[in-house]
Amino acid sequence: MFTILLRDTPIEEYDGIYVKREDLCASEGAPPFSKIRGLVKHLEKLKREGYIGVSYVETSVSMAGWGVAWACFHLGMKCRIFNPVYKKSIPLLEFHRQQWKRWGAELVDIPAGMAKVNYYIARKQTPKGYKLLPLGLPLSETLEETVRIAKECIKDFPTIVICVGSGTIASGVWQATRSGQTVYGVMTRTGDISLKRKRITNDYLSPFAHFRSSSKKGNLELIDEGWEYTEPCYTPVPFPCHPYYDAKAWDWLIRNRGRLVEPILFWNIGSTGNFLENR
Repeated sequence: MFTILLRDTPIEEYDGIYVKREDLCASEGAPPFSKIRGLVKHLEKLKREGYIGVSYVETSVSMAGWGVAWACFHLGMKCRIFNPVYKKSIPLLEFHRQQWKRWGAELVDIPAGMAKVNYYIARKQTPKGYKLLPLGLPLSETLEETVRIAKECIKDFPTIVICVGSGTIASGVWQATRSGQTVYGVMTRTGDISLKRKRITNDYLSPFAHFRSSSKKGNLELIDEGWEYTEPCYTPVPFPCHPYYDAKAWDWLIRNRGRLVEPILFWNIGSTGNFLENR
């Protein structure tokens, strides 16, 4: 199975804060991005169902398209990435485009704008035999894999801090908690906290009756600090970390550590790979 290219990840300690390095979950060439776990299993299932390829609508700073292209290459599937074209070049997006091409993806230019609008455009341009993947990759396999990994390592931590984009990974980590634990989810873009909470605690779990156990879950606190999606966080981080995602949660953690119950586990979803190293 292709999933042998996925691997266990360490918990490291930085100044008394423990960090789950999920950015290390995949082998060389993949994005350092924990959604790879569920994506690989999802694509394996699509291939068994007879799909020959997938398409995906990418956004300005996401690593999802890179992951889709990499996984499709190794699975022998075709990949079509709908490439958002901006008037002004975005260096990180240029780096991601290089990765799409490296792994053989077909790029289809699409005007940058609202991702949901582009999704409907892409649906009309997705070839027969392809599956259009959902925006942000909120896949059931990702949720299941995150729950599995989290149950193995979070039981000794009363406090878990994580960034929240789509909320899929945060949902899996929260699902693995028990009474007495608190997950602090720092939103990577400003938005409706009530809606995000509903997605994390209900919508993403709705297909999985076996997740709705009688045991009481830990607390979930969502924090909206007003970040824009394309606004990076430049707070120094002592490990590889994504400035548009995880660094925003690390920044909040460092400023609020004094009021949190220790030991603290920081769940690092991803980093930017070689991009910052080559800058």
